[in-house]
Parts: sequence; C-alpha cells; structure tokens
Amino acid sequence: MAFRAFIFDIDGTLVDSNAAHVEAWHAAFAAHGHDVSRERITVEIGKGGDKLVPSIVGEEAEEREGEALRERHSDEFLAIAKRKRLPAFPRAREIFETLRKRGVRTALATSSSREHLEALGRSAGLDLTSLGETLVNADDIEETKPAPDLVEAAVRKLRLEPRECAMIGDTPYDAQASRQAGVTCIGVISGGNDANALLAAGASSVWRDIAEIEAHLDALLNDTQETAG
Repeated sequence: MAFRAFIFDIDGTLVDSNAAHVEAWHAAFAAHGHDVSRERITVEIGKGGDKLVPSIVGEEAEEREGEALRERHSDEFLAIAKRKRLPAFPRAREIFETLRKRGVRTALATSSSREHLEALGRSAGLDLTSLGETLVNADDIEETKPAPDLVEAAVRKLRLEPRECAMIGDTPYDAQASRQAGVTCIGVISGGNDANALLAAGASSVWRDIAEIEAHLDALLNDTQETAG
C-alpha cells in the first residue's frame, strides 16, 4: 500500500458549502463598499481569508480593513449555515468507516475556526470534529492555503512521512499546498473546479466526488494515475 493515511479537506470536498462561502464573502465585501462579483470570489475559494482578501481588493485594503472583512465573512457564513442546510456529499460519512476497516488512517484539515467547523457540521448533519482520527484547524497553523502549513500539520499529527499520506481536496490551492508539503493530492470536482485546473495545480488524479473515490480505493491507495471523468 502506497498510502497509510488520507487527509481530507472539508468545504467542497466533504460538504457542499463553497457557494455559501461565496455568498458570505460577497456580503462582506458589499458591506464595506467593495463591488466584487461572485465570479471573482469563486476562483479564490479554497484560500484562507488572509490570502483571499488581499488577492481581491489589494494590500492597501487588506491593511486597512482585512480583519473587519474576515470577521464580517465569518458572521455571514455562520448565519447562512444556521438558516440553510449545507448538505454533506454522498458517502462523506461512510468513507471514513470504509477506510478504518481497511486500516487507513484519516485526518480532516481546514483553515476554518472550530466555531465555523461546528456550525458547518450541524448544518450538514456530520460531527466534523470527530469524523476522522485527527483534526487540523486554524489554531494549528500560521499560514493558510496555498501555503503548506495545513497539510504539514496534519502529517505531523498523524506521525507519518509525507510520502505515506494523500490529501483529498477540491481546489487548486489544496493541490499547491500538498505539493509543497511533499504529499500527493487527489482532486475532486465536487467543489466546482474542473479537472484540468486541479491537474495543472499538481493533483495526481481527479475524481467526481467522495463516493467515486470510495468506489476506487484500490487504485487510489496505490496512487495509480487513472483519472475519472
């Protein structure tokens, strides 16, 4: 077996929540007088807020109001998660039991706060804080994706070598962070990014969603280069 552990991204990978983040950021920017389209925000989803804000509105605005924008996004996202169901993708819960039975270790990795994680879990009907063997969140890192901190922290918590781990993620930033950490990235298009973008960023293969990954575990655990459509 090439891989002894899978590290899972959450938004767009386990839970269908990317659109909610787009809406929350759109509302946050509008509240601070920035006319930013949803399309412009969508391509940045997957980055941490500390990287997303300056990428969209520039370093000067980041220095002046970056923290306030991130706080407003947080409030908006929590409100969305409270009033609206953000569903888990098919087999998002079951794949962890399948992996446990196969002797494969698991970690969840997100740059979100624990408050966000718990709210998302309630909305999705998943206990995200205990779904995997270990969890990495904003408290464990200095820099967010596409920096490798999140992936490196997960590898450390698993007490494995990078080459023994694979990360499953839905954005190019997951692939970039994984590559810098020396970890294979397995891409999924469930979050809205197409296969070509994920492969160009460094994903070793790309699949439709978690359910398809579960159905092809033999290939994935041994890091074949097969790519699903």
